[in-house]
Amino acid sequence: MEHKQVNCYLALLLGVLLLHRLIGAAVADQDEDIPHNEVRNWALKFGVDLWEFGRQFTKMNEIKSRFKDNDIEVKRKDGIILLRELAAEVKNFMDFKRNAVMRLMDSAEQAALSELEGQSSTEGGALGQQQHYDARRINEYNADGKLADGARHMDIRFMRRFERLPVNLSLSSILVPHGVDLDETDVKSALQWSAHLDPLFQNNLERDPALSWQYFGSSSGFLRRFPGTAWPPEGSKGSKLIHDFRTHNWFVQAASSPKDIMILLDASSSMSEKSFDLATSTAFNILDTLGEDDYVNLITFSDVVKTPVPCFKDRMVRATPDNVQEIKSAVKAIKLQDTANFTAGLEYAFSLLHKYNQSGAGSQCNQAIMLITESTSESHKEIIKQYNWPHMPVRIFTYLIGSDSGSRSNLHEMACSNKGFFVQINNYEEARRKVIDYALVMARPMIMYQADHPVHWSPVFVGGKSGGLGRDSEYQRRLVTTVSTPVFDRRNHSVRVANLLGVVGTDVPIEEIRKMIPQHKLGPNGYSFIVDNNGRVLYHPDLRPLSDGNQYIDQLRPKYASVDITELELPETEVGNDHELVEMNKNLLNEMRGDMIRPKEGETEFTVLNHYDESKRVSTRTHRYFYGPIEDTPFTLAIVLPEKYGSHELVSQQEIRHSRNNVTEYFKGDNWRVHPDWVYCEYNSVSDLEKERESSGEYTSRDQEPSFGSPEEQVLHFLARAGRPGWKWMSVRPKSPQPHHNLHGTTSSASHFGAQHLNVQGSRKAEPYYCDRTLIQSLVRDAMVTDGLDRNTTSTSNGKEDKQQGYQKFVVATSFVATRSGLLRWIDHIKRPEDTPEPHFSEDNVRAMDSSWYKRAVDQHTVEPDSFVYSVPFGSGYAIKSNATLVTASHAIFVEHRGHKAPAGVVGLQFQHDSLAKHFINITSACTGMTGCKRTCASDNLDCYVLDNSGFVIISEEMEHTGKFFGQIDGTIMDSLVQDRIYKRVTVNDYQGVCSDSDNPYTAAGGILKPHRLGSWFYKHLVALSASWLSLMPTSLRAWPQDDYETYDNEDVVFVENNYADEYEENFDNEYHLQVDQEMDEFFTTADADYTTPPPKQHKPHSGPRFMADPQNARRCDLRTDLYMLQPERLNQGGQNNPLKGKLTNCHVSGCERPFSVQKIPHSNLILLVVDTLCPCGSKQLDIEPMEESGIVGACSTRRQSQEQQSRRRPKKCINYHPEEIEIQQCGRGSTLLHMSASLIAAHLLMVSVTFVLANA
Repeated sequence: MEHKQVNCYLALLLGVLLLHRLIGAAVADQDEDIPHNEVRNWALKFGVDLWEFGRQFTKMNEIKSRFKDNDIEVKRKDGIILLRELAAEVKNFMDFKRNAVMRLMDSAEQAALSELEGQSSTEGGALGQQQHYDARRINEYNADGKLADGARHMDIRFMRRFERLPVNLSLSSILVPHGVDLDETDVKSALQWSAHLDPLFQNNLERDPALSWQYFGSSSGFLRRFPGTAWPPEGSKGSKLIHDFRTHNWFVQAASSPKDIMILLDASSSMSEKSFDLATSTAFNILDTLGEDDYVNLITFSDVVKTPVPCFKDRMVRATPDNVQEIKSAVKAIKLQDTANFTAGLEYAFSLLHKYNQSGAGSQCNQAIMLITESTSESHKEIIKQYNWPHMPVRIFTYLIGSDSGSRSNLHEMACSNKGFFVQINNYEEARRKVIDYALVMARPMIMYQADHPVHWSPVFVGGKSGGLGRDSEYQRRLVTTVSTPVFDRRNHSVRVANLLGVVGTDVPIEEIRKMIPQHKLGPNGYSFIVDNNGRVLYHPDLRPLSDGNQYIDQLRPKYASVDITELELPETEVGNDHELVEMNKNLLNEMRGDMIRPKEGETEFTVLNHYDESKRVSTRTHRYFYGPIEDTPFTLAIVLPEKYGSHELVSQQEIRHSRNNVTEYFKGDNWRVHPDWVYCEYNSVSDLEKERESSGEYTSRDQEPSFGSPEEQVLHFLARAGRPGWKWMSVRPKSPQPHHNLHGTTSSASHFGAQHLNVQGSRKAEPYYCDRTLIQSLVRDAMVTDGLDRNTTSTSNGKEDKQQGYQKFVVATSFVATRSGLLRWIDHIKRPEDTPEPHFSEDNVRAMDSSWYKRAVDQHTVEPDSFVYSVPFGSGYAIKSNATLVTASHAIFVEHRGHKAPAGVVGLQFQHDSLAKHFINITSACTGMTGCKRTCASDNLDCYVLDNSGFVIISEEMEHTGKFFGQIDGTIMDSLVQDRIYKRVTVNDYQGVCSDSDNPYTAAGGILKPHRLGSWFYKHLVALSASWLSLMPTSLRAWPQDDYETYDNEDVVFVENNYADEYEENFDNEYHLQVDQEMDEFFTTADADYTTPPPKQHKPHSGPRFMADPQNARRCDLRTDLYMLQPERLNQGGQNNPLKGKLTNCHVSGCERPFSVQKIPHSNLILLVVDTLCPCGSKQLDIEPMEESGIVGACSTRRQSQEQQSRRRPKKCINYHPEEIEIQQCGRGSTLLHMSASLIAAHLLMVSVTFVLANA
C-alpha cells in the first residue's frame, strides 16, 4: 500500500516536472519565435538599401562638391547685430506709413479750416457743388449699356496691391454705413472739404508705392477711401452698405486715450424683456468699441449688484476679445427680477474705479460709467456729489432705452453735470450708431489742446486677398494692421466746442512688413515675430486668427486677433522628472516677454515644442532669441535662430556682372520655382514698371495692372537686366524723410497747404526698383550648382534589379532639390495622368523652406547626418489606387568650411509606396542568417510595421494602415513603447483652438427672449416707430432742451484742475498688472452679493474627431493633444544598433504573453516593429485628436486668470483733462422729429393722418 502511494507521488512529481518543462519550453519557444537577430538584419538591409538608393538618385554628394568647388564661406551670425539691422528696416518701413497718415491729418485739418470758414463767411453758408464718387453707384449701367441715373463712371484697373480689386489711382470713393444720409448738411459739408485729400492720397502713393488703402473716416458717418473702387466688390456677397467704421478699433482708439469703463445695466423687473434686449444690444455695442489698452467690467443691478462673470467680481479686466466675449455670453443668461437700486450700482462703480485709480492699476487715464436703463425717478445728485465732485474724475454717460420723459430729464442731468453725454435709444440701429458719442466726448481734451495727435496701431485682422505674385495668392487672405490718427476741428466757434472731424488711416499688410525681414537671413527653421505694448503678436509663424466668416470682404468689418506671445511660444514642459528645468523654461519665456514689453534689448535661450502637419507631429528644439524695440512704435521685434545650426550661414554667391555666361541659361525650362513671398527684385511702383516696358516696346493693357505673371518671370526679368552695362543694384531701401509738420494757422488755403506737402523731398521710390543683391546672387549660385542634375541620371525607375548595387529600385515619381535661396528644382520621372485631381509636387511645395519635409530634414541632420526623413500622407492607406500613395524622402545638405557647417539645401524623392512595400516584404520574408529562421514577416503569427519618428505607419501588412497613427491600431503596444522610453508622449497645448459657441457655459440660467425671426423686421421697425411717436407727445418744457444742446446750470459747482497728468512719466516699469487691494473699502456695499448668474459649467472634454466650428458660432478654446516623439538614443545605446526586446504580460486570462521586437532602421527616421500575435491580447486605442481642456472654460480658467496679471506697457500719452472742457455745453439729446430720416417722418405723417381720420370718423 505504501509502495503504491510512493509510486503515485513519484508519478505526480514527474508529471509536474514534465508540465513545468513543457510550459517553460513553450514560453522559450515563443520568445525564440521572434527572430531578434533577423529583425536587426532586416532593418539594417532595408535602411542601407534606402540610403544608398536615395544618396545616388538625389546626387547629394555631387551637389555638395559643386558648392565646395566655388568660393564659399561659412560665416557666423551675430544675432544682436542682425536684429538691429532688421529692426531699423522695419522702423523705416513704418515711418513711411506713419508720415503718410500725419500728412493726411495736416492736410485734412487745413482743408476743413479753409473750406468751413469760407462757407460760414458766404451768405447762407451755401455749399459747393463738387460731386463725389458714391461707391454704390460707380459704373452702374442699365441693360441698354447707358449709365444709370445718379451713377458715375470711373476708369478702373485691377491692382494686386489693393486686394486684386479694380481701382482708380487718382480718385477716392465714398462708402456709407447703414443710417447715414449723404444729403445731411454736416455730411455734405465734410464731403466737400475732404475732397481736397485726393491729391495728397495720390502723392502719398507716389512717394511710397508700398502703401495700401488710405482713408478718412468722417465723424458724420461716411468713409472716403483711396484708391477709388466700387462697392460691394466684384464677387462679394455683401450689400451696398458697409459696417459702421466708427465703432472699429482704428477709429475709436485713435480718437480717445485709454479708459476704464464700468457698464451699469439695469436688470430689474421694471425693464421689459424687449427693453432689456435693446439695453443688452447697447452694452454689447459699447464693448465692441473697446481695445487692448482699455479696462472694462459690466455689472447688472436690481435690488443688489451682480457681476455676470463670477471671476470678474470686484475687478476691472482688460478689454481683450476673449474677455469681451465672456461678458457677452454671461449677460445673455441674465434674468430680470426685483426693483432697481441705482444707488448701490453707482456706489459700486464709483468705488471700483476709485480703487483702480488710486492703486495705479487699470488704464490710469480716462474713467467712465455707462448707465443703461429704461427709467429712473431721480438724478442721484447726492451719491454723485459724494463720489465725483468737484473734480469729476469719472465721466458719466447715460443711455435711455425708450422715451420715458421723466427719466430723460434725470439721465440728461446726470450726464451733463459729469462731463458725459446723454443718448436716447429707440431701436437697434440707434443702439449701434449712437454708442460712438462717448468716444467723441472723451476726445475733447485732446482736441482742445490742439497739440498731440497720437498715432495708433490697431491689432491685426484678416483683410482681403493677398497681393503676392504666388500662384495661390489669389486664394489667400492677408493679415493687416491699421495706423491712424485723429483730425481736429481748428475753427474758432462762437460757443465752446471741441469737435472731432474724423480719423485718417492707412492699412499696412503684414506681408509687406515681413518683406523687411528676409527669411534667407534667418535660415531654415529660423523665424521672427513682433509683439506690441500689450504682449500681443502682430505676426508670428504660428498665428492662426479666427475666421471672420468673410465679414471684412462683405462688410469692410475687421475681426481683430488678440494672441499673446506666451500662447505661441510653447516651452518644453516634460523633461523627465527635472521640474527645475521645466520651471526655468517657463520663467525664461516670461522674462523675455517682460523685456519685450518694456521694451528692452536682450537675448535668451530655451527649449520649445514645435508642431508640424496640422499639429499631428511634434519635436523639441532649443532656440536662441534676440529681441529689441522698433523705435517710435509700440512694437518690439524678435528673431529666433535654432541653437544647433542657426548661428552659421553659408555665403556662396555668383557675381552676375562678372559671369562669363548669361546667368539666365541656368534657369531654362519650367521645372524650377522661387519662393513667391521672398523679395528678390521688384519695381517700386506700377509707373516704374510701365516706363520700363514702354522703353522695351512691350504692350501694356490699360484695364489690367502691368505686372508679372509669376515670381519666376519677375526674377528672369531682372536677371536679364543685371547683365547689361550700367546696371545698378539698388540694394538699399530708401530712407523715410523726416516728418513735415505744418505750423497751423499760417496757411489759409487748403490748396496752398497741399502744395507744401507735394513738394516735400524724399520718398520711398527714390529709385525705380529694389534688389536684394545677396539673395539674388545666392540664387544664381544655387542655380549653377543644381543645373544639369537631370542629365546623365545613373538610375532608372523601371523596377528592374540593379545587379551592380544589389537592391531593387523604387519607382520614383519625382526627385527634387530646394536651396537656401528659395530655389526649388524638380524632375518628373513618371508622366502624370492629365486627369489626376492631385496637385503637382511643385504646386504644394513652392514655399519649400516652409514645408514640413524641409524643416524636419534639417532637424534630422543633428540626430543622424547620413539619413533621410520619410513620410506618407495621413490616412493614405485608403487611396483608391495602390500606386497613388507617394512616400516623401528628404535629406539636408550641410556644407562644411574651416570646421563649421551650415545648411545649403534639402534634396529628396517622392516614390510610389507600393514599390517601397514590395521591397520591404522581399527583405523581411527571407532569412539572412546561415542557420535559417523559424518565422519571418510573411508568417501568419508575426505582424511587422515600419513606423516613423512620430508613430505613424509607413508600411504595414494591411494597406489601410498606411499613414495611420499606430496607437489607433494597437494602443497597448504603443503604450508599452512609451513605457520602454522608445517613444516619448508629449502633451501639446493649443491656445488658439476653435470650438463651437453653441454650448454657452452660462445658459443654464436661461436666455433672453428673442422676437421670432419672421416677425423681427416688423417688430423692430414697429418699436422704433412707436417710440419715436411717443417721444413727440407733450412733455414739460423743463424736461426737453430748447436748442440743439442743453445748457446745464453749473453755477453752484466749483471746478478745479484734477490731478491727472497730461502725459505719462517715461517709466515703463509702471506696468498694468499692479494688484488692486483684495479688501474693498467701506464704499463696497454689495461686495458679498449673491449671483443670479450661475458660475460657468464644468466642461467635459470632447472625445472623438473634432469638426471645424461654424465661423458665426466659433469661439477660442484651449485644446490639448498627446503626440509622440521617437527617442533614437534609446535604440542606439553604446553605438550598438541592437533590437530592444519587449513583452506584454497579463494581457489575457490564459496568462499568455505577447513579445515584440523594436529595431532602429539606420539612415532614417524609422523603426521596425515586429509583434507576435499568438497571444490574443486585447488592444486599446490611443487618440491624437485634440480635445478641449476639462474644467472651467473661458475667462475663469486658471490659465486665463494668470494671463490677466501679465505685464503691459501703457501708451505714452494720456490726454484726459482740459480745464476749459467744462465750458462745453453739448451733452446730447434724444431722437426728435428734427433728426428723423425721411422715411420715419413719412411714417409719422401717416400715423397723424390715420389718427385724425379715426378721431373724426
